Amino acid sequence: MIRNIFTLAILTLFFVACNSQVTSTVKLQPTSVIDKHQGAIDKFWKWFESNEKELRNFQRNPDKYLGQVLDSAENIEGGLAIEFEPPANNTINVTISADGNRDLFPVVQKIVESAPKINGWTFVAFRQRIPIEKVKGMNFEVKGTKLSPDNMKFYPIITGDTLDLIIYANNITEENYNQAAYSSLLLVDNILGEYDCVMKVRHFDLQNTPTKKEELKDLLPLLDLAEFVDNFQKTKRP
Repeated sequence: MIRNIFTLAILTLFFVACNSQVTSTVKLQPTSVIDKHQGAIDKFWKWFESNEKELRNFQRNPDKYLGQVLDSAENIEGGLAIEFEPPANNTINVTISADGNRDLFPVVQKIVESAPKINGWTFVAFRQRIPIEKVKGMNFEVKGTKLSPDNMKFYPIITGDTLDLIIYANNITEENYNQAAYSSLLLVDNILGEYDCVMKVRHFDLQNTPTKKEELKDLLPLLDLAEFVDNFQKTKRP
């Protein structure tokens, strides 16, 4: 697994989600749209509190327990993802994710904002960035090539206040492009975190790494992507 977590979700195609038109900040939905979820959110957390002791046993049967959580969350909105991390210091970290769907971002934020304080549990909105040292160990085998973040590059295209990215990897073909593109976006998601991946980059593209030195000199290491995006955000107009 990419992350040491247990995840159950109604899957959306991540590559499509990350290639949708985005802006640098969440466009908040009207209050009435958010309010329509509040009753379901309150019921979800009431159910969670009533069952939290049993849910602590999720590692015994992840499909069963996370399935129960997801069934309850679906009453709020379909398409959410729930991730439970194994306990650390007697605390279980729960991530509520939009699974890359920016239309669900305000709902995810509202769910986490409404979370009760439960001893031994923490609740986080959106998949978070993974430490670079862990990202270095994430390799994907696709048809005819191996995607390794150590060997991958990116090239930023800046137009005004928007950022597009070209990701470069070796041995990309028509046969493996879809699988390679999906795997590359999973790497980017781990490097940037879900929120920044969707909200701070407008488009992604995947291409073969060029072989000419003059073309390589302008490319940047993929592992430096988070630092680049953070610095780009600092230079944008208020």
